[in-house]
Formats: sequence, structure tokens, C-alpha cells
Amino acid sequence: MDRDFDQEKILDKMRALRDARETEIADKQFYKNRKNSEEKVLNVKYLGQFDTIGDVYLVVEQLQDKDGKVFQVERYETEKGEVIGGNNKSDAYDFILLSEKYKGKDQLLEQLQSLNKEGLLDLNEMEQDRLDAVAKELGITTKDLKKIVEIDADKEIETKEEREAAEEEEREENVLSEDELESISSKTEIDVNQKVTDSETMASLLNVQGKGYQKIQVIESDNLEEANSTRFSFVGIKQVKTKDPKTGKIGKQTVAEKIDTLEQRYGQSPNKGVDSLNRDGSQLEEKKMQSIYQIKGDNENQVGIHIGSVGTIEVSYIRTPRQDNGEAISIPIETHSVRPTTREAREFMNRNRNTDVEEETKRVEEYREAGCDDISITEIKDNSSDVRHIYIDESYLDQLVDEILERYDELGETYNREDIKDKIEEMVEERGQMPEREEIIQKIGTEMMGEARKRA
Repeated sequence: MDRDFDQEKILDKMRALRDARETEIADKQFYKNRKNSEEKVLNVKYLGQFDTIGDVYLVVEQLQDKDGKVFQVERYETEKGEVIGGNNKSDAYDFILLSEKYKGKDQLLEQLQSLNKEGLLDLNEMEQDRLDAVAKELGITTKDLKKIVEIDADKEIETKEEREAAEEEEREENVLSEDELESISSKTEIDVNQKVTDSETMASLLNVQGKGYQKIQVIESDNLEEANSTRFSFVGIKQVKTKDPKTGKIGKQTVAEKIDTLEQRYGQSPNKGVDSLNRDGSQLEEKKMQSIYQIKGDNENQVGIHIGSVGTIEVSYIRTPRQDNGEAISIPIETHSVRPTTREAREFMNRNRNTDVEEETKRVEEYREAGCDDISITEIKDNSSDVRHIYIDESYLDQLVDEILERYDELGETYNREDIKDKIEEMVEERGQMPEREEIIQKIGTEMMGEARKRA
């Protein structure tokens, strides 16, 4: 019999054994009402032919015990899937136990023990070799070829659920799986609820509050499956519902999707200098940003990427003048490798407290021109209590009024919007600075409600 034909026949047998065992594992999980991605077939190998039982195959699978420990099992099978014996690798001993049918056949046991488990043919290697050959012929990478769904000509997609699953897979080209995330070493992680200023979280800054992200990661763009023109990418990590096409069981999967509220401003020719405050605002120095991203719809807020001294990815929040997008001031954003900023630094970057970043960048230049390099928040910010220097953004003022009227709905029966705005401006003038949002809402709301009740 032709050797190539034998290989093809054996390859088909190995695939059939793998598929049959994967179905058994899925069925077992279905009846136990639990989905476990750790349990799967890892490989199938062809070990050779025995005179008494014919071709022998080794099916290597991964299972998990009730304590969550993952282990391997080696199953010796005939071409028809009959189990001859097995080796449970979770045990302290490495030996084969024969199945019930073959117990007592010592000669067979010795033959199995003496086999080279590397095998004569390896299913994983054969399939990889074929993928490499086809990819080379098509002039594409093997990774790109794997995105193409192979459909057996003799097999149809039998159900609507299977079709939907295939379509969903195609739609999610820009999504990383949990395993892929774990394999990426060059990344940094940010809590979505991490305060960037004293009022803005990372989620609100990037306008992704409703996306369901649990955290945000910054990764090297070449780890994403789609082509990228930027060196880095911001991805949101979240859990999505999944549906097993075979069993219909609903589960959850951790994935990452690229955040689309950012667009690159600098990065093709990196190392743009930005005046950067340290975490407590005590020192200002120029940092070279490898990439800077504009938040869409906001021409003053940016996010910058700086590579730290030990190669870590460091993220900064940048404010830049609206007029010319020129000079800028930044503070670090807390990550697993960067300590959190102080309240003073976060308050300084609040654009509702410090409305004119252009004036702040001018002060920095004035100090430098005077030969002063020891610059901190104290030198940059205007400490005057004159209300003329505390401009309240009109849209922010409207938001405050809306929230006060929503929380204290009876106020609308006595006061109009302009009355409430006047009260807010009086409060700011008395303080000489912009109070916290919640403090404004509570103080103005309770005071005006008290006045309204007296009038009644």
C-alpha cells in the first residue's frame, strides 16, 4: 500500500478519534451542567501496529479534578476508538493501567510501556505543516490562514445556532480571547474606575462608561489580529455571554476589544515632549511621549504613552490648549507599575477647576525663561481667590442645575434655572475655588429647599 495514502488514512483516523473524544468530553460536561474550557483533547499520535489488535493510537487529553487542578491523561486506543489502557498523569506514578477487557494481558502491557510516545505520526504537527504549506502557496501568514473557516465538503452547518456562532466569530476579528491576553507580555493595566482627575474616572474620560469594561489595558498593537498603524492600542476587558453550538449551554468568556474613542495625534514619529508633573505635583519635567491619542470629540483632553526606564508602558493624562494644540501639561495615570497621584495633582488637572490650561503653560515658560527649573503645581496654578479667575464652563453649569433639579424636584416650583446658577456662582466666589460636584449639588439643593419652604 502506498505510504502517502497510508498517511492520509491515518491522519483521517487521528482526526476522527480527536473529534469523538471531544464530543464525549462535551457530553459529560453537558450532563453535569458545567462548561469547562480546561478540559479538552491536546493531541493524537499514531504509535504503530500490533499483531493482535491492529493500529494503536495515543489520545492525549487535559482534564480537571474537583479541586480545580489540571492534569493530563493518556489513552491508548484502537482505530475504532476502543480504549486499550490509560495513564493518569495526575498520579505520582507513571504507568499504564489496562482497560477491563485487556486486564491480565501482561505481554500487551509490556508492549505499550515500551512504545515511544513521540509516535510515528503527530496530528498537531501534521496539521500545522499543512497550514504552513497552504499559507506559503497563498502568500499569506499562517496566522491569517487560521482565520479562514474550513468547512468539510461532506458536512453542512446543521443548525441556526451554528451559523450564528460562525458569523459571530467572523465579526469578532478585533477581539482578543482570554488565552491570547495572558500570552501578551508587553502591556499595562488600568482600573476603569481609577480617578484620573478628582472628578473623572478612566471610563468617563474615554467615554466608555456603558461598555461593561472591567479594566483597560494598553498593549503593543501587533498583538491585535487586525492591521494597526499605531504602536499601541487601548483595549477594554469585559466578560461576554457565549453559547455552545453543540449543547446550547450559556456561559461567559473574558475578551478584549479595541477602544474606538481614541485617535492618534502623534506616534508615527514618536518622542514628542510634554511637560509632565510627577504623582504629587512637586516637580515638573519634560517627558518624551512615544504616542499621544486625542479623545474623540474633545480637543483639550489627550492620553499619552511613555516607555519607562525599565521598559514598562506608562500612561499619562494630558491637557493641552484648545487653540493650537501646542504646549501641554500631564500627570501620570495609576497602573500596576505606577503609584496613584495625589488629590492635589488630580484637582489641578480638573478642567472645571482650572479652566485655562493655556495660561498655565505660559507660566511654565515664564519660569523657565527666568532660569527656574524647580517648578511645581504651586508655581503653575493661580492661587487668587478673585472669582474672575474661576470661570465656570457653561455646559458644566447646566449639568449641575439639571442634577440639582432632578434630585430636589420641588425646587422648580419656586426657582428658575438662572436662580440656581446664581447660587452656584456665589458659592464658587465665596470659596475662591471650584468645590466637588457632589458638594455643590447637596449644598445648593438643601439651602434652596430650605428657603423655598420658608417662602411657602
